Amino acid sequence: MLPLEGITVIDLTSVVAGPLATQIMAQQGARVWKIEPPEGDRARLLGAIAAPGFSSAHVALNAGKQSIALDLARAEGRALLCRLVPHADLLIHNFRPGVMERLGLGTAALHALRPDLVIARISGFGQDGPMCGTRAYDPIIQAESGMVSWDDSGEPTLAPQWICDKTAGLYAAQAATAALVARGRSGEGTVVDISMLEAAVAYGWIDLHGAEVFPDAPSRMPNIAAVYRPWATADGWIVVVMLSQSEFEGWARAIGALELLSDPRYADMVTRFLHWDDLRAFSAPRVAAMTTSEAVERLAEAGVPCGVANRSAVLPDHAQLAHDDFVALTDHPQAGPVRRARAVARFDGARAGTDAHAPRVGEHGRAILAAAGLDAAEIAAALAMGAVHLPEEI
Repeated sequence: MLPLEGITVIDLTSVVAGPLATQIMAQQGARVWKIEPPEGDRARLLGAIAAPGFSSAHVALNAGKQSIALDLARAEGRALLCRLVPHADLLIHNFRPGVMERLGLGTAALHALRPDLVIARISGFGQDGPMCGTRAYDPIIQAESGMVSWDDSGEPTLAPQWICDKTAGLYAAQAATAALVARGRSGEGTVVDISMLEAAVAYGWIDLHGAEVFPDAPSRMPNIAAVYRPWATADGWIVVVMLSQSEFEGWARAIGALELLSDPRYADMVTRFLHWDDLRAFSAPRVAAMTTSEAVERLAEAGVPCGVANRSAVLPDHAQLAHDDFVALTDHPQAGPVRRARAVARFDGARAGTDAHAPRVGEHGRAILAAAGLDAAEIAAALAMGAVHLPEEI
């Protein structure tokens, strides 16, 4: 049994951050009712497209969820959502502050429908303050949070992924689950707020913004991007970490440069980081003279942690991932062959399967309304008035 079995989630989120949070919950056993507008979540257009409405982002973020297409611009659509709320344990959304209130679905209204409902709200900049109403997408949050890398000329570069969306989604999943645990003890609902900006800054405070931790520290934060920059081999690239003294000694042996051990610039980790450019200039030609396999073998024998810099295409055949059967090839009824990463968390050695696929827009509308107690006549009326939409072929 997965830990969230028996929990029902109303997912009003779109794009990446919220859908990632609810994807994790679905993988851990929750029943997730994904509420989409009639045209579908914008994530259906993000990334590679296999079929209309089925993007690489959508199939990764929404597998195993049940989709219902409600027109929340209509009073009838909002009324249907209100019929769902008493049957849910958690409602999560990423509307900007004030939107749910304007729809008549603020926290007080939702708790009037179910007092012990956990409500999770993901926003770009928080529920109040000078930027609370600002539209936020991942690149905007990357910029505002300092989650960028700077080259030698001072030009910033964004990460080539939706890292702030994913960070906020992870924080949201954990916090919402914690609120469900608290509800089990108190019997009361909770409102959980996640700011994407705060999540990104907190995520970077450990390392990226480490120079700000001690305002008066005499030492400076090393440039992590420089320290961990991949090393070119004769036929590829590797990444090496040498933090401890024994690891540095192993590095010197592996590249045939024992003279490094008597150089005061590299006497300990702090001084090595301060003189990293010198160490790299000396060491790089020696690494470049080895093939990738030779370098990995030598470093492993010397006790130095290292890894090969891989491109995406090699991951399905990665030795460890293949052993774990982590990248699964599945057959989607609309999108065709789909590679999916399995659930990360295992519980007692087991994790969720990959039988359930990412849904069509509104695919489970009838089933969700029936689960909320609507009879056949009420469902037919909702369809007739356009409050709920089903896929065209149904």
